[in-house]
Amino acid sequence: MDLAILALLLAAAPAPTPTEPARADASPALVAAQPGRADAVPPPSPAQRERAGEGAADPESTIQGAPMKADVTWLADPLRTGRGVGTPGNAAAADWVAGRFRALGLAPAGTEGYLQPFDAPVRAVLRGENALSLGGAPLALQRDWQPFTFSDPGKAEGEVVFAGYGVTAPELGYDDYAGLDVKGKVVLVAAHFPREADPASPFRAPQAYRYGEWRYKTINAREHGAAAILAVRDGWNHAGKDELPPWRGAVSSRAGLLAARVTLAALARAGVDAAALAAPAQQDGRPHSRPTGLRARLATDVEQERAPTANVLALLPGGDPARAGECVVVGAHYDHLGYGGDESLSPEETGKVHPGADDNASGVAAVLAVARAMKEAGPAPRTVLFAAFSGEELGLLGSALYVRAPPAACPLGRTQLMVNLDMVGRAREGKVFVDGADTAKGLRAEVTALASRPPALPLRLAFGGDGYGPSDQTSFFAKGVPVLFLFTGAHVDYHRPTDTADKIDAAGLQAVGRLAYRAARDAALRPARLEVVRAPAPPSRERQGERERGYGAYLGTIPDFEERKDPGIKVSGVRPGSPAEKAGIAGGDVVLEVAGTRIGSLEDLTFALRAHRPGDTVDVVFARGPERRSAKVTLGERK
Repeated sequence: MDLAILALLLAAAPAPTPTEPARADASPALVAAQPGRADAVPPPSPAQRERAGEGAADPESTIQGAPMKADVTWLADPLRTGRGVGTPGNAAAADWVAGRFRALGLAPAGTEGYLQPFDAPVRAVLRGENALSLGGAPLALQRDWQPFTFSDPGKAEGEVVFAGYGVTAPELGYDDYAGLDVKGKVVLVAAHFPREADPASPFRAPQAYRYGEWRYKTINAREHGAAAILAVRDGWNHAGKDELPPWRGAVSSRAGLLAARVTLAALARAGVDAAALAAPAQQDGRPHSRPTGLRARLATDVEQERAPTANVLALLPGGDPARAGECVVVGAHYDHLGYGGDESLSPEETGKVHPGADDNASGVAAVLAVARAMKEAGPAPRTVLFAAFSGEELGLLGSALYVRAPPAACPLGRTQLMVNLDMVGRAREGKVFVDGADTAKGLRAEVTALASRPPALPLRLAFGGDGYGPSDQTSFFAKGVPVLFLFTGAHVDYHRPTDTADKIDAAGLQAVGRLAYRAARDAALRPARLEVVRAPAPPSRERQGERERGYGAYLGTIPDFEERKDPGIKVSGVRPGSPAEKAGIAGGDVVLEVAGTRIGSLEDLTFALRAHRPGDTVDVVFARGPERRSAKVTLGERK
């Protein structure tokens, strides 16, 4: 499951729909899978009765926890190097999944056999010229200074201006740039906030934490016209060694400005006492920016290396010529974090294999088990496509490629349903989250009935209606495909080296795999097409312990996760009833500016939205094909 996409979706869209825990007194939708509650669920549909009567041996019985856990164990073995894109284990896992599809007798559906290859950015490296001098004296790279991975390449020279903490917060009555001319100059900013230890500081509120992010400080400097930014640790607030953090080479979108870190010691040798510059603000909590009298020359060249990877795609062709062109997709991502990196939640263990047993070897094992059962059951009227996506941890790259270029046998416009399995191996007390339940008419009730069909599955279903979330189903729902997203919840081993196969609950994994099979088989059998629902999602309570409620203004655009070299954020869709829809912005448009802020990345969009409040009317500039348009948009409130 992609942590970065989770954060970006929270920044750009309202919170997801409810995912309620099951209770003894819960609604029928939540207790449907509990034995003894047959009166709480609808009767089986014709498709379900057809499925229940197939053959003497039930194909569903082939979905067994022990072999599924064995598949997880193979994928999560340290020999697979965490399946990170660019590591040997990623390619080995793709070949292994393709071999399993081949052994099942499924037809290849990729552009190269079972594979749909693509390149993905995997690390940032320093190439060419990287140099910094202060007052004419050169500094040592990676001892005295180093670029940020999000720095633009290029050169800059100019006067160094101390811009305090680099913060512009009108709602807090604070602006380090007030009365300060930094156009074409090099700004020097400190980490974190003024008066950080003061309990009464307004910067200690959770909604103000963003002002401490280096990415925010860099974009703010860019928007004030600076040529470059130098960032320094606030040693006066945080004692410790005056050292630069290790270069991890995490891939990041460009911030539109030359950006680098510099040590306090290097500044001191050049005659700049950063602690003395910051002292007045430490006393009164007010900005005290000023020129330093120093000149700087900066050159950066951060290159993003790419590596080959591939989606793995296989088909079970439909048996009805009239409906074989309609398709059901069952998918899971097989990539993980490799050796950790910036997405690891154990950064001190970067360099150690992150096995990703639950995230998401468990989902791949479930897809393979569903594929076997589908093959045993024989062709349904509709085609079923099985997908193992790569690049999910880098930003849903594999599923974004799939929806741009689906196999000819499964055109996106005729796709009946996408079932996504991500982190399904650790069901606690049988609980499974079922998101996307309201993306098609009647889908919630249908899944409820399927889970309760004899033999009832030992699961507690916690429904969520929205089709968006931090995994690959987002790519499909953004294109108008109904989705179901199965997920057994976060845990302490998420994105850590401790996410190992021995912690997988085989019985729970088996139950979730059978639920996925029932949902996919029903969608492939049912006479009618599912009717997609694009209604606005209601406000929700968040999953406890997983994500924080969002804040700030809301636009309602859903980003297309396709990599872009041109400026702007491509919109894959807009939420119904959102400010973006009301302003005429639509899927396929490219957002170029919001309230005067140039948009080159999702971080830029977040920066622009967080600078405003719900109810503010802002100018949004966007492109529709070759045509450049603008609209007045009244921003909404995130729920």
